[in-house]
Amino acid sequence: MMSNGDKIAHLDACTEKVVTYTELQDKVVRCALWLKKQGIKSGDVVSVCTHNHLNSIVPCLAAIYINAIFNPWNENIDLQTALHVMQLTTPKVIFCNEKVVNVILRATKENCFNPSVVVFGYYSDAIMFSDILNMHSDAEVANFQYVEPDNIKQTVCIIHTSGTTGMHKGVEMSHYALLITSENTNMSLTNTVWFSSLHWIGGIVMNLKSIVQGIKVIIYPEFEEEMTCKLIEKYEVRILYISSSMLNRFCKSSYVRKYSLSSLEVIICAGSVIKPIVEETKCILSHIQILQGYGMTEICGFGTLQLPNHKTGSCGTVIRYVEIKIVDPKNGKVLGPNNPGELWIKTPTMMTCYYKNPEATKSIIDEEGWLHSSDIGYFDEDGELFIIDKMDEFIKYRGYQISPREIEGILATHPAVIEAAVVGVPHPVYGEHPVGFVTKILGEKVTEQELIELVSNNMKDQYKLRARVIFLDAFPYTGSVKIARIELKTKARKLANVYNN
Repeated sequence: MMSNGDKIAHLDACTEKVVTYTELQDKVVRCALWLKKQGIKSGDVVSVCTHNHLNSIVPCLAAIYINAIFNPWNENIDLQTALHVMQLTTPKVIFCNEKVVNVILRATKENCFNPSVVVFGYYSDAIMFSDILNMHSDAEVANFQYVEPDNIKQTVCIIHTSGTTGMHKGVEMSHYALLITSENTNMSLTNTVWFSSLHWIGGIVMNLKSIVQGIKVIIYPEFEEEMTCKLIEKYEVRILYISSSMLNRFCKSSYVRKYSLSSLEVIICAGSVIKPIVEETKCILSHIQILQGYGMTEICGFGTLQLPNHKTGSCGTVIRYVEIKIVDPKNGKVLGPNNPGELWIKTPTMMTCYYKNPEATKSIIDEEGWLHSSDIGYFDEDGELFIIDKMDEFIKYRGYQISPREIEGILATHPAVIEAAVVGVPHPVYGEHPVGFVTKILGEKVTEQELIELVSNNMKDQYKLRARVIFLDAFPYTGSVKIARIELKTKARKLANVYNN
């Protein structure tokens, strides 16, 4: 940051306010000095619960400067989850925005826990972030000494899993893992926009990469279809980094046809991207490349990434420093090309462990250091990875293993459907029946029967949506902007009580 000097580090797209790298460095040091004054030392946890804004990264970097551990939370955290993660990580300081400060303070009270709570903005019962930046002199800032880690493999970050299948676990990341990931400069981030907050591994990695490359980060607090088009047009954005859910909404909106997006060259997509959505986006924006990757929080980001010559629907090939093998989960046998199995991964960027959860760590990382991903996929003869689904999301119907993702791909081909998710409804005789959840374009017409017939006419009998289609105004999302399937399964269980009676 010091070498980048007067270059613009951050630009707030809402206010047009900018922060240079020199100014950012000054804020980080002042925050680090304040943390030290609070008695924060090596190994202590500093939590950050906020949206993307000009100061959101500051406490994270300040924690690194004094060898503490930074711990991002989802700004939309509810009380139950706040109680859980607070008990898990026991932070000494929590930085939060005005939106969530009430939840944080209530959780501290119910936990009988008394961390310092700092608010970005104003709240009468919290410390103002702006005040802590004014507590130290320029001389103290100039004389600040960084605290070097004793071991480059020690934990610097605890990031929570998305919680799609249960309560959040804390993934421990080392200095070493984040260094390797952030210093991988194969992709230039110049004129790149992303909406990943710091509670998503992509948000952390993109912020660190931007510092390494000394580029300007365009900050906007959340993904909106029209605003994304405006940002691309106004700032001549070259690269758009979004989740699969965002891609669905982006390409199905009418705004992509109303704005000049000629500067956009590449969309990099994380998450489960459905092939029809990619093909539809390419038809609308024929001049861009859509590159999909496969990754996990537990491996600190991507394990594979597409190149422009790769096949539509693949997740690309394995990136440098990562090993992946496809294994039969029943007997551990390594499978050859085009044979689906579980992905086992080994990489130096892999998590240290699940925080305070040795049982969960042991269940996912074996004695030889392979991480068992629970994702089912295969490599083709060209070494390109294709993901089928997660092991625990398959629907079991009359002995068949049904992939929800395949049904979702068919539903997504309907022009009125923005996004689809399929889960199983328990059935007393046949195990489970698939039920589809769908959001549709405002004003467009599509019936439940129409979608049931779409699947029936394009898939085998066992894939039929026997438990109906349910229209939602909006999907529930996890902190990493994936569809929160655990909430849909709860809805499905309630539906089953009606469906089976």
